[in-house]
Amino acid sequence: MQKDSDGAKFKIITNLKRLKMGASKGFHVECYTYSPEGRLPTLRTFIRSFGCDFVVLNGCLPVALKLALGKWLIPFNPCKLVVFDILLSTPRGLKGHLKAVVFKFLFKKIDAVFLLYRNTSGLQRCYGIASEKFRYVPFKINQYELIQQQTPTDGGYIFCGGKTRRDFDTFFEAVKDLPYPVKVVTTSNDDIAPHGSHLDETAAPPNVEIIRLDGAPRPFIEYMAGARLVVMPIKPEICGAGIGVYLMAMALKKCVVLSAGPGAEDVLTENQAIIVPPQDSMALRKAIEKAYTDTDYRRLYEEKGYRYAMSLEGEDRLMESLVAELKKLTD
Repeated sequence: MQKDSDGAKFKIITNLKRLKMGASKGFHVECYTYSPEGRLPTLRTFIRSFGCDFVVLNGCLPVALKLALGKWLIPFNPCKLVVFDILLSTPRGLKGHLKAVVFKFLFKKIDAVFLLYRNTSGLQRCYGIASEKFRYVPFKINQYELIQQQTPTDGGYIFCGGKTRRDFDTFFEAVKDLPYPVKVVTTSNDDIAPHGSHLDETAAPPNVEIIRLDGAPRPFIEYMAGARLVVMPIKPEICGAGIGVYLMAMALKKCVVLSAGPGAEDVLTENQAIIVPPQDSMALRKAIEKAYTDTDYRRLYEEKGYRYAMSLEGEDRLMESLVAELKKLTD
């Protein structure tokens, strides 16, 4: 880490274009943006990293693993390798378990894993990542400015949406025959499939309207803002999912019904969201009925969820938190 007269100065290669906005409190950030364009971008990044303090990659796990391999081959590279918000699944089948063995080897050269949730037991068990490498970083409200422009209303319908590991089958079973209108808002199956989701429109009960968007944030937020209740059915996995969407819902002062798992009960406290077991349609149905019909009960979650979400603010706060965690790695 380099020093100047004002304090600590980090040199970072990153794909987080606004990470420099996190510089404050006596330390500074000089960012070089990682780009996948051009010939041999990962090799070029590895060579450049010798003059930097950190490589910080948001997602981009294949790139991070290639850089980790480079650190095995040339172990005197002093640059620390940090990954943020990675998405891994439980290994399945021979191919999955062989892949996990390779990942275990490469993760030894990744210096830190920044996550949006605290429950890392699955990642430790399946991929052998040492517990001391994990750092919990609270997430932000996505589309913070758009959220602030919305005036939430109660349109009387239940909102279910998003695309990462959504358990639409369990949700359809839970809302079947309920006397409440339901809107399921997502993108195409081709778009959500890489995120572990699939929506069979032929399985939707008559009270469910399927709305396919093109990925633009404003219509998604507008549909959410008009809901009485937001439901987030998440498939059980070792990594958290749905955190960004439930924070948006809370910032819109909506009561959220959420599947248990990483990013739910390990992040939220009592009465911030209604948390039910994953893939349990009866528990989900009961939670929906209670929250939809009991105004006082619903308002309790609306208020506490709103206060929690607003305390997290937007992207600038997240960048400050990331830089603060980087500084801890150098202390």
